[in-house]
Amino acid sequence: MNYHNGIWWKKFSEKGGSSKNRDIVTFSFFLLLSFILWYLNSLEKDIEYEMKYPVSYVNLPENRVLADESVPKLNVFLKGPGYSILKIKLAGSRAPVELDISSISYRRVPGSRTLSYYILSSSLIPRLRNFLDSECDVTSIKPDTLFFTLDRIISKKVRVVPDLEITPARQYLVKGSLKVSPDTVTVTGPKRIVDTIHLIKTRYRKIKNINESETMAIGLSAIRGISVSSKKVHVIIPVEQFTEAEFRVPVKLLNSPDSVNVRIFPDMVTVKCMVAVSDYKKIREVPFDAVIDLSHAALNSPEKLQVSLRNIPPFISSLRVSPAKVDFLLEKKRIR
Repeated sequence: MNYHNGIWWKKFSEKGGSSKNRDIVTFSFFLLLSFILWYLNSLEKDIEYEMKYPVSYVNLPENRVLADESVPKLNVFLKGPGYSILKIKLAGSRAPVELDISSISYRRVPGSRTLSYYILSSSLIPRLRNFLDSECDVTSIKPDTLFFTLDRIISKKVRVVPDLEITPARQYLVKGSLKVSPDTVTVTGPKRIVDTIHLIKTRYRKIKNINESETMAIGLSAIRGISVSSKKVHVIIPVEQFTEAEFRVPVKLLNSPDSVNVRIFPDMVTVKCMVAVSDYKKIREVPFDAVIDLSHAALNSPEKLQVSLRNIPPFISSLRVSPAKVDFLLEKKRIR
């Protein structure tokens, strides 16, 4: 008897559980349907909503540019049918509101030393209505005033400076300075930026193992907001084979004191330098001077005297003097 009762109860429970599941599904369906009908009904009613739009200024006065590159935004308050608001929201991206400076009313900021102006946001409401092309009405805009500053566009010439890291091949050196063509360019842009530009560099380039003169076309470094008359220049790199030159030079004493004679040891020094092969013969024609200026020397000190070179020709490099300092001896002058 108990066995049959258990089977009966199990079947009854299964039927009851299935009925409960159907009731839950039915209830959920009608609940969702009710929500959809309620939402569709609410879309017919007027609601208020706030939208944010970036602002873009167009048709600026001739030879003028915006001084501030940041993009201002307008908080636009709308009122209209829910479906119109929904349509605007679903549009996704916010296209900038273009303000045509040539056709809107703007005024100079009183007392401003710069070209600063302002626009009353309320004057933009008709334009925004046309911009939205919707049944919605624009009730207000924040901020209530838009400020913008213009800057004059000017031009000036600046010199071009090569930004190169040159490593010549072994026994080769860059002879003289680099030549740039053109060596100046014209930069054009907002006055506040152009006034700070005194030169323009080429793009950085590393050049290794160069063993002959070469002309390279190199682009100029870009400066944001500035246009340049040339996008690239030609840089001439004069490279020549170098050799070491060595010669002896007598040391001259300058500004000797009246009371003593100064004798130095040694009285000649060896000068070594690097020179281009084509300039090697010129060295003998240059009147090199190795000197010691006694007016700056401490003769009462045991320190050695420093040797300096004068009349150094521009075509030599890596100049070395040996010895760089010499010993000295002081002798009293004989009174006759």
